[in-house]
Amino acid sequence: MAYLVALLLLAALVFWPSERLWPVTLFLFGPRWVFVLPLALLLPAAAFVDRRLAAALVVVPALLAEPLFGLSVPWGRLVARSSSSSPRIRVATWNVGGGGVERGALDALMTVEAPDVVLLQESGSEVNEATPGWYRHVDGGVSVLSRFPILGVAARDSSDVWRQAGSGAIVRYTLDTPLGRLDLTNLHLETPREGLEAILRFGPGAASELDAKNAQRLIEARLAREWVDASASPLRLVAGDFNTPVESQLFRDHWRGFRDCHSAAGWGFGFTKHTRRIGTRIDHVLAGPGLECLGARVGPSHGGDHSPLVVEIGLGAP
Repeated sequence: MAYLVALLLLAALVFWPSERLWPVTLFLFGPRWVFVLPLALLLPAAAFVDRRLAAALVVVPALLAEPLFGLSVPWGRLVARSSSSSPRIRVATWNVGGGGVERGALDALMTVEAPDVVLLQESGSEVNEATPGWYRHVDGGVSVLSRFPILGVAARDSSDVWRQAGSGAIVRYTLDTPLGRLDLTNLHLETPREGLEAILRFGPGAASELDAKNAQRLIEARLAREWVDASASPLRLVAGDFNTPVESQLFRDHWRGFRDCHSAAGWGFGFTKHTRRIGTRIDHVLAGPGLECLGARVGPSHGGDHSPLVVEIGLGAP
């Protein structure tokens, strides 16, 4: 019973106050799977002692699998399917790590996934080498490759966040697509990595460094949402490396009104960032009002520490 209470308390902390407490940030970006390991011992023992307790040990973690551990099961997509004749586009986002992926990886993505639009973060020369004939734009390490004409580009000046040792790459593209005029914003926002590494190296005494990184992430999330809201188009997509999982209150507070496509139409945990022991989902495609997420999947990493996220977008209810 104490284990179940601990899980419920953890879920409450993730929901609120979330990353206002640095230990919750450690949980969100750490190996969450370790919190499921006690079930391997507790479930057989409970089945032997009390079947009702065993049932609770199955039901409670299952109910918390999505809000606490990030498991996506697209129940809505199982019930309703859009007409195959309705217009749709395929969008991919990928942090290629400044050339960290294998040579030819971008061409492989184009061939296997057949995206209509590719958004890249930490991009370099691979943008100009891939798929001649596409419309493209490169700005400050974020890039777009598009089958559709690029009608306009609005890049936010990042010099203010750079002075704060942040990232804050925010670029909005206006595309002429089969869905209509679409404003698509490409993001690469600040990571808490340095703060997390400081705590792992020096212990809780270094929590102030993680708090400072979380404060910077808060600033950049606000700036990104303001840039997106300045869009003149009724159809808006936001994609890129948010460096924030969907369970984070920081993410939930700043992206209200948008639908995370993997949560809505993807299966499984959808890890897009990998280390030796953990995976997290910090790369997202968000659909605004009037757009519907029809599918989402994570592709192979091709040697980098991020994997591409590929989603299919159609028109939905305004």
